[in-house]
Amino acid sequence: MSTIENNQLEDNVEISINFGEIFRTLKSYRILIAMCAVLFAALGAIYSLTQPNEYSSNAKLLPELDSKSGGAGGMGGLKSLAGLAGVDLGGSSSGAEAIRPDLYPNIVQSAPLLQEVLKAKIYSTKHKKWQTVLDFLSEKQDSAPIDLGGDPKDEDVVSDVKLDKVPSAALSADLMKLNKKEQAAIKKLRSSVVLEIDKKSGVISLTTKLTNPVAAANITSLIQHYLTKYVTDYRTQKARQELSFLEKRLSESRARYDQALFTLSAYRDQNMNLFLNVAKDREKKLQYEVDMAYNLYTTISGQYEESKVKLHRETPVFKVLEPAQVAIQKDGPKRSLITIGFMFVGIFFSLIYVFFKTVNLKELLG
Repeated sequence: MSTIENNQLEDNVEISINFGEIFRTLKSYRILIAMCAVLFAALGAIYSLTQPNEYSSNAKLLPELDSKSGGAGGMGGLKSLAGLAGVDLGGSSSGAEAIRPDLYPNIVQSAPLLQEVLKAKIYSTKHKKWQTVLDFLSEKQDSAPIDLGGDPKDEDVVSDVKLDKVPSAALSADLMKLNKKEQAAIKKLRSSVVLEIDKKSGVISLTTKLTNPVAAANITSLIQHYLTKYVTDYRTQKARQELSFLEKRLSESRARYDQALFTLSAYRDQNMNLFLNVAKDREKKLQYEVDMAYNLYTTISGQYEESKVKLHRETPVFKVLEPAQVAIQKDGPKRSLITIGFMFVGIFFSLIYVFFKTVNLKELLG
């Protein structure tokens, strides 16, 4: 019976918090808490000043949504919208849907595309001259208000491998041979460039963040150009190959027709007054070859014109909603937020210290 009474008493125990005692404790340690807040705020301000200013340049594109493929009422457009969400509706699709827009971020981050960007030239406001993107990214960028030293070396790029000691036969012709300077520049580009796609509207947003606003805008424009060129080349590759093939066949069929017509005309000139059946049969044979060559030439000529129309139809259209602009205000760092954040961290640690200083842990742990 006593056990039941004890359980009932424990259930009826009320946990009370004495806010007055907590306020008095905090008041007695107010100087310590304020000193910690000020100290951490000062550390946060110093840290924020060691971070260089960053500027963002943004460009927005609207890709063409294909509506040619099967289904009534624009089923192809529905497939394209589904492709933005990574959903495949199946069915036949045209060559223009070879690359889904959700693959564009992978294309922008690919080494071959970034290597082409490194070769382009931009104007350096620091040196007052044109230089390649590779040279710009390889040199020390604009420093912070408080400069604690040079740019740290990328340890991931440092390597002792000497490619000049490797036999040329051991390296495939398809391999990319990048030196340390190019690897470091590509690494910086990958961390600075972000491509996002709005799955509802299909709008592509390309953003580049660097310490130089002019360079950020130029690189955004370059990547936008190379991205549209890459997608266009990929989606029209088959049509261009077909057009090139038909162009060669058209030239050959034209030469064959001209040769057959010349042979027939020469034979008629040499046998104008002959009435032998053998001569007539020979003339019929030559005329037959001319007709065949002409039919082949007209057929390939028609296919060649159709191929040119198909190439134009398969060429994607990218509408530039917002071109890249030079930022006039810095995008970061948010020095005031960093300072306030450090201040709250200081207050938090000071409160923990006060808690363990004033609370009797033996009574608290029972």
